[in-house]
Amino acid sequence: MKGNDGKAWRQQVRQRISSVLVLASFCLLLMHFLGVTTHWGGIRGGNAKRFDALRRLGQMRKIRPSKRREGRGILPLREALSDPNFDPHKKKQAQKVLSSSLNLVDIEFDDDIMEDDYYEGILGIFCDIDFSQQKENPPDQPMFRDVVAYSNCKDEYRRVKVDFGEAVELAREFDMDVADQNLSSGPTVLELKGVVFHESRCGSTLAANSMMALNPKKNRVFSESSPPISAIKACGEDFSECTVEASANLLKDVIYMMGRSNDPEEEFLFFKFQSITTRTMESFRKAFPTTPWIFLYREPVQVMMSHLDGFKSTSNALCVKNKNKSAQIHSFVKREGYSMNDLADEEFCAIHLATFCESALKNLEESNGLGLAVKYSPNLVQDFLNTIFPKHFNVMVDDVGRELVLKVSQTYSKNRGEEEEGAYKSDSEAKEEKASEVIRQASKLFLEPSFFALGNSPFNINNMF
Repeated sequence: MKGNDGKAWRQQVRQRISSVLVLASFCLLLMHFLGVTTHWGGIRGGNAKRFDALRRLGQMRKIRPSKRREGRGILPLREALSDPNFDPHKKKQAQKVLSSSLNLVDIEFDDDIMEDDYYEGILGIFCDIDFSQQKENPPDQPMFRDVVAYSNCKDEYRRVKVDFGEAVELAREFDMDVADQNLSSGPTVLELKGVVFHESRCGSTLAANSMMALNPKKNRVFSESSPPISAIKACGEDFSECTVEASANLLKDVIYMMGRSNDPEEEFLFFKFQSITTRTMESFRKAFPTTPWIFLYREPVQVMMSHLDGFKSTSNALCVKNKNKSAQIHSFVKREGYSMNDLADEEFCAIHLATFCESALKNLEESNGLGLAVKYSPNLVQDFLNTIFPKHFNVMVDDVGRELVLKVSQTYSKNRGEEEEGAYKSDSEAKEEKASEVIRQASKLFLEPSFFALGNSPFNINNMF
């Protein structure tokens, strides 16, 4: 028995050594293909930041490889990078994914399996994103879809589809080796500095534009991008399809891939998520337990008017039309003693918004200061410059950045930067005056309780600073 045990042990050791050698060889091969060179001197300051970012964004996890390959339009990254006889054009595409010359623009779920510590069947869509116009004039491209359109990334021929798990595994291997070996080139893993959640129609676009304008060279900002919301919502609104941990693990990898930059001047990463992600904010907090975030909200009647005003049929308003698909709305209605057939569209709109505010309240209490409730006001830009940026997100505000932020705050982004038509004007008073009695009553009954609770929270910006 001992002899057999010793033989088995030696075989395991040989297998482990072989695995290490294969991995080392593969990383060297990647560096050769990507044109990375080495400097055998002291460790550069940038490497320390890179190590920190790698640690914050999570440790490598083994991800089951997908069985779907090139025959279904999926580029097999590992094979493309390691096979000297692989199609040269596709090999180049694989190199661009690993070197972060191509950016993650979307993820797709294809017979996926998601569990706490692994996933499979998720596809990553990559494209060469041009951030230059967003950096030059943020109000011209206030949403990620604007950046995607400007980069011609809606065209299928410019998009590269890969197994997302394989891409993440290779990227983490490569990035760690670049940092460990003190290599002079390779992607930078940007530091995630802050995230914006919001009630919707409450100044969130101004927030995204301000995050970019503060330091366009150093900052990368994703405003309502597709991949994070797909990850956050992957397990369902009530996490009935998989666990919070499973969603968080996928989100962690999504943010990692979006935070890889081939721009040597970029350092910091910011996100503004879609309002609907507030309901499943727990996924983000599980993935990034030390990252500061804020929740933007607004006076109830004003935000309801922003949703409902202008619709001939209020049932088509965004805050109404998906009412039957939301587990949290059903739960809210039942808790308040109503049935789904009892309520008018205006009441459903108020409930829709209240579910965001209630989720934000719960997460604020559990975050113990990492979250911050911020009420929309005409002075919102000053809240960012004087408090949120320097004291909560811990980023420097210099005179140049302050001037740039104040400049973009004067442009209404819904006009995509057309300044002669786009000068920003507060419409809060007009919304209050125009609101119907039905809207006022719905707001008072369903939305005001969570609104006032946010104002009284010890984690409200006015109570914390």
